[in-house]
Amino acid sequence: MHYRRIVCFILGVWFGGGLIMAWYGSRSFGTVNDIVNSANPALVVQTKPLGPVGTRQVLRYAIAEQNRWMFKSWEMLQIALGLLFFSYLLFGTTEGKFTLAVSLAMVFLTLLQRFGISPELGVVGRSMDYVPAEFVTQEHAKFWLLHNAYLGVDALKYGLGIILGAIAMSRKRSNDPLNQFNMIDKANHRHVNW
Repeated sequence: MHYRRIVCFILGVWFGGGLIMAWYGSRSFGTVNDIVNSANPALVVQTKPLGPVGTRQVLRYAIAEQNRWMFKSWEMLQIALGLLFFSYLLFGTTEGKFTLAVSLAMVFLTLLQRFGISPELGVVGRSMDYVPAEFVTQEHAKFWLLHNAYLGVDALKYGLGIILGAIAMSRKRSNDPLNQFNMIDKANHRHVNW
């Protein structure tokens, strides 16, 4: 495989996974209304003691927990993918310092998301449904601040990925050391005498 194909493949997997996670995260809470409004007779009987409000609250909590697990897994996968990508650029190509710094910055941004923003976002998210009414606005403000910070870091990370893709596609020559040979074509170097 050529250098450009490998770079584009890794960035494509990274971007594609991010798009799938964004779609899943935005769509998942709509499932609560779909389940409650489906009027499944067995569900109605089983959740009658909770009532519609309690049922929605329990279902939202279950989906939020599932989202937290999915995003934690995706962040860990991104860290592994980013380290693989950086290692490939470092050891498998002749890329310069700028390209290596940009790819390493993408890994550090993912580490910031995983260990800096996500844990606090999870704590605030878990407590939001069970907070007394006088603290709801504070918790919502904190949640949306963390959520927007997470999205901002994600946008910055994917912007850096686009820069890397543009660098890879704009190269006139390959930076793949496997495709670079120094051909010796001199009369006295045609064969080896034993």
